[in-house]
Amino acid sequence: MSSSPGPLESSGSRPAAVPTATVHVDLDGAQDIFEGHGWDYSHSDDPVFETGMRHFLDFFASNRVTATFFVTGRSVRDKRKRPLIEEAVRAGHEIASHSLTHRYLTRIDTTAKRQELGESRDVLEQALGVPVVGFRAPGYRIDRESLELLAEFGYAWDSSVFPTAKYAAALETPVDVLAAPHEPVAGSPMVEWPMPDHRPFPLPFNPSYALILGDWLFRRGIKRYRANGRPLTLLFHLIDLAAPLPSGRLRGLSSRIFTLSTLAAESKRVRCQAMLELVKAQYRIMLTGQAIAEWRRNAIPATSTAQSRPAHGAEARAGGG
Repeated sequence: MSSSPGPLESSGSRPAAVPTATVHVDLDGAQDIFEGHGWDYSHSDDPVFETGMRHFLDFFASNRVTATFFVTGRSVRDKRKRPLIEEAVRAGHEIASHSLTHRYLTRIDTTAKRQELGESRDVLEQALGVPVVGFRAPGYRIDRESLELLAEFGYAWDSSVFPTAKYAAALETPVDVLAAPHEPVAGSPMVEWPMPDHRPFPLPFNPSYALILGDWLFRRGIKRYRANGRPLTLLFHLIDLAAPLPSGRLRGLSSRIFTLSTLAAESKRVRCQAMLELVKAQYRIMLTGQAIAEWRRNAIPATSTAQSRPAHGAEARAGGG
C-alpha cells in the first residue's frame, strides 16, 4: 500500500473488504493538448508539463501517496521534462506508457501502432531504468488491434477503456465486462484496468471535469460508484495542478478551458486535495501493479472477451484527453 493511514485506517487493521483505488496522472503537456486539437505549438518549453509535474510531485509527497504516471516516449527524451520524470521514479511512483508521440491509435496503421506501443516502452525503460508494463492510449482511443499488440509486446495491463456503449461496440465486448478488471485478449494474461463506470452521468467524474463543471460532479460520482465495491481509478491530468498558460500562448477560450488556464494553480490544488481526501477515506490506495496483483489473488478472472477476433480498425470514440 502506498498511502499513509487515513481516517478510517490504522496500520494492519483496515478491513479487507475496503476496495482499492489507484491514482493515475496522464502527463499531457501543452504540446500534447494543442496538437490533439489541431493547434500549432512551436515553443521549446512546456509550462503545463513543467509546473504540473512539479506541483503533482509536491502534492503526492505531502499526502504520502504514490501514483502511476503515464508518460510518452518523447517526453522522456525532452531535456526539460526528463529530470521531473526521473524525480518521480526516485519518489517511488510507477511509470506506464502513454505511447511514443501521443498519436491517436485509431487513426494510424498497424506499422505506426507498433512504433507507438513497442518503441515507447523501450525508450522509457532504457531512459529510466524501471520496468514499464502498463499503458494508456492517448485520448483513450483504443481498438482491438491495439490491445492485441499490447499483449504481443508483453504489456501486463492497459487502462484505456470506459465502460460505455461506444467502447463496447468498438471492442465487441459487453458493457458489463468493461466495467470491471478483465482479460481482454484470449490467451494473454494482460489485464484491462478500466476507467470508472460513470453512468448515468454523461461525462466521467474525474477531477479534470469536476474542476470545470463543479466539485458536485466528483462527490456524486464517487458516492454512486463506491456502492458497487469495484476498484477505483482516480484519474488526474497535469492541467489539474498546472499554472495557467501565459495569455500569449492561448488560442481563445477553447485553449483556456482545455488547459484549465481559467483557474489559478492554488485554487485547483485545494479542490484536488478535497477530492483526494474523499478517496483516501473510502479506499485503500495502491500502485496499479500492486492492485492488479491483489485482484488476481482474490478475484475469479472474467472469461476472456476476445474469443472471436473482430475486424481491426473499430474506433472507440468516447473519452478524449
